[in-house]
Amino acid sequence: MDEQLTRQEIDQILLPFLRATDSAEAEHFLAQLVSEYAEPVAKSAIGYKMRSFMGHSRGVQDAEDVCSEVIVRLIGRLQELKNDPGARPIASFQGYVKVVAVNACSEYLRKKYPRRSGLQDKLRYLLTHRPGLAIWKSKDQDWLCGFTRWRDQTKIPSRNARLEKLLDNPKAFAQAALPYCDLHKAPLTDLLDALFTWTESPIGLDDLVSVIAELQGINDHVAQPVIRDSRTSQPVELEIKDPRVGADVELSQRLELQRLWAEICLLPPRQRFALLMNLRDEQGQDVTGLLPLTGVCAFSEIAEALSLTVERLAELAKDLPLDDAAIAKHLGLTRQQVINLRKSARERLARRLRNFDKSTTPSKR
Repeated sequence: MDEQLTRQEIDQILLPFLRATDSAEAEHFLAQLVSEYAEPVAKSAIGYKMRSFMGHSRGVQDAEDVCSEVIVRLIGRLQELKNDPGARPIASFQGYVKVVAVNACSEYLRKKYPRRSGLQDKLRYLLTHRPGLAIWKSKDQDWLCGFTRWRDQTKIPSRNARLEKLLDNPKAFAQAALPYCDLHKAPLTDLLDALFTWTESPIGLDDLVSVIAELQGINDHVAQPVIRDSRTSQPVELEIKDPRVGADVELSQRLELQRLWAEICLLPPRQRFALLMNLRDEQGQDVTGLLPLTGVCAFSEIAEALSLTVERLAELAKDLPLDDAAIAKHLGLTRQQVINLRKSARERLARRLRNFDKSTTPSKR
C-alpha cells in the first residue's frame, strides 16, 4: 500500500483495520469502526429520515431494520477495501456511512411504503415543474422545499412558531388555514401554496411528505410478518414483535427472546448452524440477520454462535437464508443430514422451553 496514496485517498480512521495482519486484530478494529464511527452516523441519519417520513412517534422498528442492513453492507465494503485498498478508496468514512444509510433508507421506504413514496415522487415533480415552487439542497445536502424566492436559503431553517405547529399538529394548520377545504380532494399545488404561505419558511422534503400524508390520509398498511419453517410452513417461535405494544408486554417478549437465544447458543454447533442459516419468514426473506434488531444479541454474537468471523458472516448474510445444499456443503454433510439437524434443533428448543415454563409456573394449591 502506497503511504502517500493512503494519506490522500483513504480516511485515517480506517488505517488500523486495513494494516492489521492478524485476523483477531482485524476483527477488533472492524468492531471498533462499526461501534464508534458507523453506528452513530447511520442511526442519526436513518432516525431523522424515518421520523420525518413516518411521523415523530413511529418508524422505530423500521429504523432498526435499515441500520442492521447498513452495517452488513459496510462490513462487506470494508472487507473489500482491506483486500484491495487501492480500489475505490474511502476518503471520508463517516461521509460514506451517511450516504449508504440514506440510500438504504430510501430503498427500504420505497419498498415498504409505496403510497408515501409515490406521494414524495409527486411532490418532487410539482416542486421542479410548477412555476413559483422549488426544491433545492441545503449546505448539509438535505432537500428543502418552498417558494422559488427562498432558494438562496441553504441552511435548514430554525422552526418558527407556525412551522413548529405545522410539524407537530398538521390538522391544526388545516383548521386555521383551510377550514372549508376537503383536504383529501384538494390539489397538491393548492396545499403546497397554502403550506408555504402559512409557514413563511422552507420545509424539509421529508417533513413535507409527512405533513401532507397526514392531511390527506395517505398510509401504507403493513402486515405483521410471520416466520415459518421452509419445509412445513408452520409458524416458528422467532417473530418480529410490534414495537408499539405496552411496556409490560414488550418486557415479556424481550425476556422470551432472551431465553430463546440462550437456548439456541446451547445447541450443538452443527444444529445451531443448520437452524440459524435457514430461518426465513413467509415471504422467504432472511430472519437471522434481523435478530440483532430485537436487542437480545449482537451481529458479532451470531457470528460467534456460528463459529464464523464477523467478516465471513457478513459475506454469507448477502445470500441468507441458505438452502440445505449450501449448508450441507459448508458442514461437509448430506442434505438429509442438515434437515435432520434442524429438526433435532427445533425439537430440543421446544422441549427445553416447555420444561422452563413448567419450572417457572407457580403450582396451584
